Formats: sequence, structure tokens, C-alpha cells
Amino acid sequence: MLSRVADSVFWMARYLERTDNVLRLLRTDYIASQDEILNFDWQSVTDTLSTKSETPIVVTSYREALYHLVLNKDHDASVFTNIVRVRENARSVQDYITKELWQCLNDYYHIVRDPHTEDLLLQQDPVTALDMLLRESIIFYGTVEVTMNRGDGYTFLNLGKYTERSLQSLDLLEMKWDVADEVTEPVSWKYLLYALSGFEFHTKFYKNALQTEDVIHQVLFNNQFPHSVSYSLSQIDRYFQRLKETSLTDNFKEMEFLAGKMVKDIQYTMVNRKDSVAVRELIIATRNQILNFSHKLTTLYFGYT
Repeated sequence: MLSRVADSVFWMARYLERTDNVLRLLRTDYIASQDEILNFDWQSVTDTLSTKSETPIVVTSYREALYHLVLNKDHDASVFTNIVRVRENARSVQDYITKELWQCLNDYYHIVRDPHTEDLLLQQDPVTALDMLLRESIIFYGTVEVTMNRGDGYTFLNLGKYTERSLQSLDLLEMKWDVADEVTEPVSWKYLLYALSGFEFHTKFYKNALQTEDVIHQVLFNNQFPHSVSYSLSQIDRYFQRLKETSLTDNFKEMEFLAGKMVKDIQYTMVNRKDSVAVRELIIATRNQILNFSHKLTTLYFGYT
């Protein structure tokens, strides 16, 4: 596979996964702001989900926040912008993805541009609009599994997906932790799990009231939870192994070491989950490892310097 094709497929998956995470977070935060949390800080959410290089956006209501984070064509981190990037990457590699996958991405693009979606977000029920968009993400993942052949394109797509997922899970955990205090912490953890589609899993697996150490275990270490950092890193290692036969030996060994180290470091860490300082240090160290892996992959496999 050409390096430019692998690069496009990798980033197509990253932008789609990023979109899916933003939508689930916004859906959860909107419900939280309506149900339980007084004076919900939409400015903080907007700032957190914006890129540091952009001019700060000031919002005075949830409608404004949703507009900027979902529909604003000039906002670098909006859902609209990310879907355009997904579609443009897919357009450049149409010979390497299925017609069904290209069609579902086109459908996603047209739905996010549909005036009805904007009307739902800004005038009617935002949850309906967010659910419509989230449904398109699910269709994308299902279409990949059903129609894509298991060649290098499928491999790089999953590398992108799980690279972004692991980073998003770390960011969400850190974000909710930063806004929690002794009173709101249980509520923050509940909505963190909702944003990761993991609340139902938590009630079945841990079988007790929400506790900080259990939430940290689920998000960071639980290999049965598909949005955990540990699970995502193990999938990165698994899919990277598929590239052995088509890789330069030295490049593969270097990347294999980085992938394996990420998995071992998160799976066999002895950090005390009740020690918030140690957990935060682990989050930072793990994020740096993932970013280093992504940078090395870009350099050695996609030809960037």
C-alpha cells in the first residue's frame, strides 16, 4: 500500500473516532445540564474541545456551544469540519475502500449539512440531532466490519481508530476529573461513563455505587471495556503485528517495541488508583507514549519528517 494511502486511511479513522467521541460527550453534557447540574459551564466545554491555535470562542448558551462544536464550518474542531476531513481522506483513497463505505460517509456528510439538523440543534431538540449523527458513526463502523477486506487498508484504519480512542478516553477522564469536587464527583463520573458508553457496563461489572477507583480502573485498565485505554492499546499492538510481512524490518521492530511497551506499561502498572497524583502522572505518561507512537508511525510508514 502506498504511504499516502495508508496516511489517508489512518486519518480518516482518527477524524471519525474523534467525531464520535465529541458527539457522545455533547449529548451527555446536554442531558446533564438539563437534568442535574445547575449553572453548567458550556464555556469550559467549548474551550476544552477547541484547538489551542484558534481564537477563543465565547458562548453564552448551550445553543451557541452546540452550534460552534457541531455545525460551525470555520471552527477547526467542529463535527462538521471533522466529517469534511473524513470525506476528503476517503475521496482520495476510493480505490482502497468499499463503495458501501464511501456511500455511508457521503450520507454522514449530507446529514450534518442538512438544514433540518441545524433546526433541531438550534430551535428544537438537540438530542434528536445528536442521535441522528451518532447513528451515522455506528453505521460507519458496521460498514467497515461487514464490507472491508482484511488487508493493509483495514489495518491502518483500525490503527487510526484505536490511537484516537485511547487519546480521547484519557482526555475525557482528565476533563471530568478537573471539574469534579467532593460534592459533584459522583455525578461527574456518571456522565463520564455515559460519554464513553460505559455506564451500563460499570453497573454490571463492578456492582456497587460509583467509586473513583472503580471508574479509573474501568477507563484505564479494564480490558473487557472497549473504550478503556488498556483495551485500545492492546488493539493497536494487535493490528500493528499484521504489518510485519509488508514492513521494512528495522521500521517494524522499532514500532513493535513502542506498541508493546505501551501495552505492558498500562497493563502491569502498580499505581495506586486512590493516589490521584500517581494516576494523573500515569495519564500524562501514557498520552506521551501514544503521541510518540503516532509520530513514529507517521515518520516511518507515511514518509513525513
